[in-house]
Amino acid sequence: MKTLLLRSLAAGSLATTLILGAAGTASAAPSRATLKAAADTVVNEVVGGSNYGKVKAKYPTALNFTNDGCSVPAYIIAASPALYGVLRAYGSVFEKSCDRHDFGYRNYGKNTTTPGVHPKFDPTSARKKSIDSRFYSNMKKQCDDKYGNPITTAACKVAAKTFYTAVDKAGGKAFFG
Repeated sequence: MKTLLLRSLAAGSLATTLILGAAGTASAAPSRATLKAAADTVVNEVVGGSNYGKVKAKYPTALNFTNDGCSVPAYIIAASPALYGVLRAYGSVFEKSCDRHDFGYRNYGKNTTTPGVHPKFDPTSARKKSIDSRFYSNMKKQCDDKYGNPITTAACKVAAKTFYTAVDKAGGKAFFG
């Protein structure tokens, strides 16, 4: 009887550990306010900071980290293959800025056509504008960081302005749905 009792207690203890975790406490889902605060640290961060990686590690599925790189809308490709070529060339330079921009749209906007969760924290024109502005300032920073020559830096900033103009003027569907 004593052996049976000890086995039952051990099995119960193992089950509790598996359900609650090694620390012995249940891990509650983060609150909406906690997730929004974490998302705010990402969208307001200057590119190159560590918040994006830290928040992604902590909330990999509770926030939307899906991205499609520095995608260029089909209408630009069709209208100007030369412009598309220039934008494509700078896509790798601006990759981290584009990832953060996608994060902002997917967590603050109300478009739900992309995979993952869509918290819709603040689907307003003001929020879209702030996300687009951060995107532009981040790309300009990447130009300054990558190129030491004033001519190549200036060319990079023209590409940054082109990406920014595209999301500013035509990003409404991607943000608002």
